[in-house]
Amino acid sequence: MLRFAIIGSATSKTFGLLLQAVAIPLVYHALGQHSYELYLLLTAALTTLTLAQVGAGPGLTQGIAQASAAQQHEREATLFNAAFRLIGGATLIGGIVILAVIHLVPTESLFGAGFGTDRPAILVAANVCVAVFMAQMLFGIVDSALAGYQEQVFTSVGTAIANAISIGALIFVCRRAPTIVNVVVVLYGIPTLAKVANLYVLLRRRRYLIRGIFQSCAGSYRILMNVGLAFLIIQIGDLLEQNSGTYILAHLSSTAATNLFAITYKALVLGGAVVGIVTKPLWPAITDAIAHRDLGWVDRSYKKIRRVLTIYSCLLAIGAIVGSEWFLRHIWHIEAAGNEPLFVLLGIYFIANTWTHLFYMILTGMQIWYVAVMILIENILMLAFGILCVPRFGAAGMALAYLLASAALPVWLLPRLMSQQMRRLANLPVNP
Repeated sequence: MLRFAIIGSATSKTFGLLLQAVAIPLVYHALGQHSYELYLLLTAALTTLTLAQVGAGPGLTQGIAQASAAQQHEREATLFNAAFRLIGGATLIGGIVILAVIHLVPTESLFGAGFGTDRPAILVAANVCVAVFMAQMLFGIVDSALAGYQEQVFTSVGTAIANAISIGALIFVCRRAPTIVNVVVVLYGIPTLAKVANLYVLLRRRRYLIRGIFQSCAGSYRILMNVGLAFLIIQIGDLLEQNSGTYILAHLSSTAATNLFAITYKALVLGGAVVGIVTKPLWPAITDAIAHRDLGWVDRSYKKIRRVLTIYSCLLAIGAIVGSEWFLRHIWHIEAAGNEPLFVLLGIYFIANTWTHLFYMILTGMQIWYVAVMILIENILMLAFGILCVPRFGAAGMALAYLLASAALPVWLLPRLMSQQMRRLANLPVNP
């Protein structure tokens, strides 16, 4: 099932990248610069709703993996329905708050003075966008449940089909009726329909999940929120990692250094999407293996995946070091001569980050709070090193900050934490 999940993830990512490659220029030219900027602002604000799913989704995956291994169907049903209630309530509150802010706060204060005359259109678009995003978050619980059953392949296939349909629908919409509402419905509404279809299949195959609708879920909320809080911290750490470098450079260095670092870093992140294809389905499988006390499978899988990812990260790092200057000059038309230290440091960082990411995924299936604390510490160190290094070294200083944050703690500590957890699990009884 892990092999199927990785293949499905690769297929889904491929169609997702294809959709983005089509969507960015197509939507920009169809909406025009002014409306496209408003579209970006609206969707960026509404992505805050995704934090609601973090509160219960990961906990549901882990809880269902453990309950399924023990064949505790009633517990599976209780967890599943508790997650729906929790996400439904959080999403409803979040949607109401966002709509209240958009409807009550002056448009100029939220989106800028240039959008003051667009208020009627913004209110209509916001209403539809919030409804679509709320539905996407609510039915996203299905993906978490399928991951717990080691059936992520259904999620990936559904997403791939939805992305393929979205490409055709987006071309049609941008030619015939290019509005923000229509673009949002196509890009976010169609994938939601795939989740609804997966919910139907899931309930048909496991009818006992419906029985938990009228049961008390008091104890399940604590389980979901414990794991969910850890994942929320991880999510915050990821946001810091993705955006802090650009933010620090923008405030402490030049515009040229900010753009140079941001483009090079984003290109490496895009290359890192291949790593996510392999590692994203890994932690639910680790949870399932541990529930069955199959530590041998955990060790074998770790060694195989480590070997593949080490080779891949080294090759991509070499490519980044050798080819970044050519890429920036010919693709982005940015002169990057003399920035070899930036490319070398980011290449080495990519290798270190791939290494630590693998351990993070494995430890997530073992003891998630270790991961949450480590990621938070790593990104706090990255911020501190960035503030110290950027004024002196510019873009290369930010790359150095990323590398130092990884090398200072996670690179050497994570393997020790994994060994410690493996020894602990080996000493537990088979049926605790």
